[in-house]
Amino acid sequence: MLLTRALAVVTGGSSGIGFATAQRFLSEGARVVISGRNADKLNQAAAKLGENTLAVVADSASPEAMQRLYETAVAHFQCDVNVVVANAGVSRQTPVRETSLAQFSDVLNVNVGGVYVTVRESLPFLGRPASIILVASLAANQGTKNFSAYCASKAAVISLAKSFAAEFVEHGIRVNSISPGVAQTPIFDTLGISSEQLAQWSNVIPMKRPAHPDEIAAAILFLASDASRYMTGADLAVDGGMSGISPF
Repeated sequence: MLLTRALAVVTGGSSGIGFATAQRFLSEGARVVISGRNADKLNQAAAKLGENTLAVVADSASPEAMQRLYETAVAHFQCDVNVVVANAGVSRQTPVRETSLAQFSDVLNVNVGGVYVTVRESLPFLGRPASIILVASLAANQGTKNFSAYCASKAAVISLAKSFAAEFVEHGIRVNSISPGVAQTPIFDTLGISSEQLAQWSNVIPMKRPAHPDEIAAAILFLASDASRYMTGADLAVDGGMSGISPF
């Protein structure tokens, strides 16, 4: 499963699943470019990741920014891109009665538009074969109170992965999505989720705990590597059994 000398781009790579994925890739011999919108956080993450890491400030929903990112990556490492992990996204509570169309659209612009732009702008820079992984969510297939925009956006990500896979398969580009369940990432802090609430959620997970980001990263590594070379258009659930095991 080694990615020796492969060049991987991970959006949203300064923390959580993106950072853990960058660590996994580096440990397998890859060179990694991480991106995000916060320069300070990116630089801190790059310093922790160490050698063979490049941090590039880029908004994943901006075609110009993502084009510059890929140009910078290829110029810096002097090779084509082999792996793209479209991980950047936001999660916000959007109760229907209190959420404007602009607020709803903002979530979809980042979570869906950002994924679309990340993939589209990568195409001229990809080697062959290549693997693209879109980070979706268990929420794509479950209605969740006050999170309609987020759930809809992640369902769209899974749909994009399937359509991209169909379009790119003849070009040697595999596209799959991954749907994590509850994972211990900084996103819970931004949502104001308390440790008590997280404990309650853990009780309904068949494995009785949230995932560690590295456990999600391990599955992303699998989809990035030749070990999954016969997979495209698939969605991989990594959710402690939540999507497959009845709580009753």
